[in-house]
Amino acid sequence: MFSVAMRHPFVPAGPYGLHIGGEETVSGGRFEAIEPSTGQPWAEVAQATAADVDRAVATARKAFQSWRHSRPAERQEALWRLADAIEAEPERWARLLATENGRPIREATIADVPTCAGILRFFSGLSRDLRGDQVPVEREETLIYTLREPLGVIGALIPWNSPIITVANKVGPALAAGNTVVLKPSEFASPSVVEFARLANEILPEGVLNVVTGYGPEVGAALVAHPDVAKVTFTGGTATARKIMAAAGEALTPTIMELGGKGAMVVFDDADVEAAVADALLGIFMANGEVCVAASRLLVQAGIHDAFSERFAEVTERIVVGDALDPATQFGPLVTGQHRERVSAALARALEEGAVARVGGGVPELPAPLDGGFFVSPTLLVDERGETSASREEFFGPITVLERFEDEAEAIARANATRYGLAAGVWTENLGRAHRVAAALDAGIVWVNKWFDMPVGMPMGGVKDSGFGRELSAETLHEYSAPKVVNVDLSSARPELWG
Repeated sequence: MFSVAMRHPFVPAGPYGLHIGGEETVSGGRFEAIEPSTGQPWAEVAQATAADVDRAVATARKAFQSWRHSRPAERQEALWRLADAIEAEPERWARLLATENGRPIREATIADVPTCAGILRFFSGLSRDLRGDQVPVEREETLIYTLREPLGVIGALIPWNSPIITVANKVGPALAAGNTVVLKPSEFASPSVVEFARLANEILPEGVLNVVTGYGPEVGAALVAHPDVAKVTFTGGTATARKIMAAAGEALTPTIMELGGKGAMVVFDDADVEAAVADALLGIFMANGEVCVAASRLLVQAGIHDAFSERFAEVTERIVVGDALDPATQFGPLVTGQHRERVSAALARALEEGAVARVGGGVPELPAPLDGGFFVSPTLLVDERGETSASREEFFGPITVLERFEDEAEAIARANATRYGLAAGVWTENLGRAHRVAAALDAGIVWVNKWFDMPVGMPMGGVKDSGFGRELSAETLHEYSAPKVVNVDLSSARPELWG
């Protein structure tokens, strides 16, 4: 058993400040970062003001004038060096993430650090491939071609659940395309982003990457409404996205939105039950269930429903819940006490509506100091007809709901009966059925006989209330650039129309 005496949380060198123009400043207001495993403060973070946001945007706009003309090789080298810097200290990053947002340290080591570096390397290579096109036209004396140009200052707002991965998703393509960035992290996961900025500012020119920390109503609102921000990119909840889009719309600022999900995992009778259960466990309990592509609905055909339920419950009951810093921990705390209250309230509502807790459904009893942490037990609900809010609303926590269906048409109709459309999946050995159902599911990502596999290069994004725009792929560079048309006349002849 992991003893309290063995705890080694990340210890910061001092308060975390704002990063503007390559300098870190910690003057002004501050707020505390709380460790989710214990509920205790562990760091101080600077609280920016609207004036700080103005200064950061002005600095980024000034830096853009030179960065936009940087050579592709320069941008490529900078992103590659940044990936090297992240990979150089995997244990330090893993400890920081486990302390900051409760991500189990084993996951942070094998997932967050290499994924962050891999995304940066991917866009490092793509920086040499941002190109325009030649447009064929009828008149042979006309040559039309396009150039891809950067947009300007990108305002990036990121969530707390996978901070350094999401930073790479925003910063990688934005910088590769020649933009500069003002980054606003979640107030619940700011230290890792400031640590990222410290590395980046040793590599990038001054002002290319800036970080303003603080609460959304003060800092985020000022950033998304700023008239000098060329584009806003946001990852987070749908309700917040609507507020951001309304504010950005006043300035006619375009946006990229990667939002919530209620992913349906559709498992047919001919599926490999063991493999499907393993994928379902990964899909809902990875990252403590706090992930937009979670497998939060399990639609299982009647013939294997009971076997699937039994096996899933059996494994879930053995999951090791505990300190995120313990390498033996398989499942850690939620990010804040407030978020735990939201998840618990949503769970209680589903139970009142008729869902049944097959496993979990409460708060685990843990020894001090973990008794002050923000834990919720891994939970399997059963709602065979999918009639409760558990089948419609996003928990953003370790709760999934098991439903029963009879045939393919019913499975598709029920899987699509949600306002979300980020991720979904189908498990079957029938090749024709796999392709039919994949085509019919309303989702930006559809997995077949797998879940949670998002290799760099695969477009990531949703439809409906799950947002728009695509990240993690080559086409993402087009999100951060615009075509300029050049129309050339190759002839001096003109029709006689006047005089």
